[in-house]
Amino acid sequence: MNFLSAGPGLSSVSLEFGTLAPPQLNTGAALTRLGAVAPLLPPTGLETVHYQAQSMLQMSVQMLALLTMLMVGQPNPAWSQPSGLEAIGRSGRSGPGERIEGGKALYAHGKGMFHKGKGGPDTYAFENSPAGIKYAAEHGFASIDIDMQITKDGVPVATHWSKPMAKDGFYDPLGQLKPNTKVSQMTLAEVMRLRNKDGQSRIYPLSTIVGELKKNGIAGDFEAKDDPRFATDQMMGYIADLVRGAGIKANMKSINRGPRSMDILKAAQRSGFWTRFATGGGKRGRPIGYGTN
Repeated sequence: MNFLSAGPGLSSVSLEFGTLAPPQLNTGAALTRLGAVAPLLPPTGLETVHYQAQSMLQMSVQMLALLTMLMVGQPNPAWSQPSGLEAIGRSGRSGPGERIEGGKALYAHGKGMFHKGKGGPDTYAFENSPAGIKYAAEHGFASIDIDMQITKDGVPVATHWSKPMAKDGFYDPLGQLKPNTKVSQMTLAEVMRLRNKDGQSRIYPLSTIVGELKKNGIAGDFEAKDDPRFATDQMMGYIADLVRGAGIKANMKSINRGPRSMDILKAAQRSGFWTRFATGGGKRGRPIGYGTN
């Protein structure tokens, strides 16, 4: 482990709303690590019932594949073949464990890192949305803060709060989820069903957000929240595969909550990320850097 001493400089800028239809990133190789299928984006309005049927079918297919893995003792071949953008990460300029391009430059170039509360919509919902990414890129920021939680079924999504319906205006349009329900207690389909009172914000899988970062030519400053699954090589390897497959720059950070946060950053270093502790929880942020092999 390498421990450095210096802090990133951040700046502020006024903000305005924009809208953008999010593309989906092909995530086959990265999803191989998690034993999952690529998430679908839910439709809205009258298509809700149809989407729920799709989600049920998707979960059934995933369960069948998991049973197949248990019976034959090996991964499902359909999940083991990288294709599209993720194939670049496996065969291109960097591989698992090799350094992902990032570091202090993500906070220094242009206007530095875009974060909530810089003169516009003061919400994490906007920051973690395609509209927020588009805004940050168009206004000269080198990177954008992307918060990450993990769903009950093990998929990382871009949202700040562990209880999104208790913060930032999210609600369940079907009224089936209690307001204090955590992301870790919801399936991906349930999280993606949530809507926001601002009329446009949604919670997307990290794969979609990485696709938006690539499309807009901006780096991600990913923040792993307090979930022990972020400390696993499986989860961090999945995120690293997404980043490498898209060919974007990225750092990984976490608020210093003690040994469990250090475990998260160690896993991130093993996957090739430049890491740092973020300011929060009454503790100052500090860079850590890349790990040593």
